[in-house]
Amino acid sequence: MQTGAFPNALGFSTHVVKFAVNIEEQEETFYVQDVQGKGKGILAARPIRRGEFLFSEPPLFTLPPSPTNSTILGSLAKCTREEQRQYFALANSYKTRLLPALAIFETNFLLLGNGNLQVERKQDTAGIFLLASRFNSSCTPNVSKSWDELRNVMVFRTLRDIEEGEQLCFNYCGVLATKAERRRELLDEFGFECTCSACQLEGEEALESDKRRSAIARLFEEVGGCGNEPTLGIRKIKLALRMLKEESLVHYEASFCYDAFQFCVLVSDFPNAKAWIRRAWEVSCYTSGPDSNAARMFKMYWANPRSHQLAGTLPKTTLSGPDL
Repeated sequence: MQTGAFPNALGFSTHVVKFAVNIEEQEETFYVQDVQGKGKGILAARPIRRGEFLFSEPPLFTLPPSPTNSTILGSLAKCTREEQRQYFALANSYKTRLLPALAIFETNFLLLGNGNLQVERKQDTAGIFLLASRFNSSCTPNVSKSWDELRNVMVFRTLRDIEEGEQLCFNYCGVLATKAERRRELLDEFGFECTCSACQLEGEEALESDKRRSAIARLFEEVGGCGNEPTLGIRKIKLALRMLKEESLVHYEASFCYDAFQFCVLVSDFPNAKAWIRRAWEVSCYTSGPDSNAARMFKMYWANPRSHQLAGTLPKTTLSGPDL
């Protein structure tokens, strides 16, 4: 962890890593310790509510994706010796394939940017986060990450209520792939076979989960092509939201709700537009925080949906709002 960068220190017992983190509440919220079969992990020190702030962390350094070993060493040369030590203590999934500095970077980097409004987003900057690198992976994550470009920090919040002692995880791979595809990607890229709750499903349950996740991914594409068919677009969005709830993938809800808002403003259905954008705002407050760019944008449109550039583009009609 970056020495001196975080004013509030959290200390833990034997076999627990000590980090300094900037937290909004003074009480201990989580801790880092050994997790059987997974190296280090982050666990809840108390019950944590949905949408609660965990911590924010600036990158140790940033580089374009796919850097060389020498450029990484050059960035590390600007760090303190303690930061260098902690970097080389991070997980390494490429020990036999890459030089150590590059191998650790490829195992641990996070792309800077916000994926709240679409499934995937190409980024041109990657960062190393010493504490965030202790999160393990789950294909049904209970933690969201969002990049705050104004403060130059990655912000982490809970996606659902967390029990004391529960491990906190975000997803390393695309969660809308099938179980076999996710496991193959994680094994190839990170050297482990995923044993999260979604990947432990077997038989009919696993097949149904795969169908839902594949359908959600397909609906992302199909909704984008419904610009001239708002009624159809709303139906597809409601279907996607039901499946997201069944798969506990709440961090994609805001994107679909924003699309529904746009369908409504297209046809000047402003009451339902306000209902959809309010739902998008509520979800974004949980996933990225009320001060995030997405939440601020949604709140602005909630106050005045007519200000959207698409307002009134198509003939006026009435659609429907979000299901309760």
